[in-house]
Amino acid sequence: MLCAPPTSHQAQRRSLLCAASCAVLGATAPRARAQPGAGALVRVRGEVHKPLALGREQLLALPRKELGEKRIINDGGKEVTQTITFSGVLLRDLLDMAGLKPDRREVRKAVVLLTARDGYQTSFSWGEIYNSALGDSVLVVLRQGQDDLLDTDGLPALRSLQDFRLRRALESVP
Repeated sequence: MLCAPPTSHQAQRRSLLCAASCAVLGATAPRARAQPGAGALVRVRGEVHKPLALGREQLLALPRKELGEKRIINDGGKEVTQTITFSGVLLRDLLDMAGLKPDRREVRKAVVLLTARDGYQTSFSWGEIYNSALGDSVLVVLRQGQDDLLDTDGLPALRSLQDFRLRRALESVP
């Protein structure tokens, strides 16, 4: 449903989420059929009780979480710490809305597969999303700093703000 990491600061700022497919328990999500919600910005499908296709207004109506990320930059030879604020919807909240199908034992093996428009993929385990602090920081970003991503880019972004190395984020949506 969501995605992986850009390399430059500009690419990170413009990283576009777009949850195109969500596969749980390793099952590949079925190809999208023409259906209502064709204008959806975020989709959750696969092994869920209620597939979601959320457009702009639906995303904006969901409860939001705000997270900050500190970055150290070089400004004219001086190290400066900047804090970037991200506002959006937790991936876990979207998965809860859709309702995972697996029973309580099988769900522990679940994988959430996120696919961008360009085919780039990243994944999260059920344990990362539901059984660790990481789940509190995997965000479908609607606002980054002062930028409303739905206005500037037309799409939300996905960020995993507690990853230590390469951050999982998506750059484009199907």
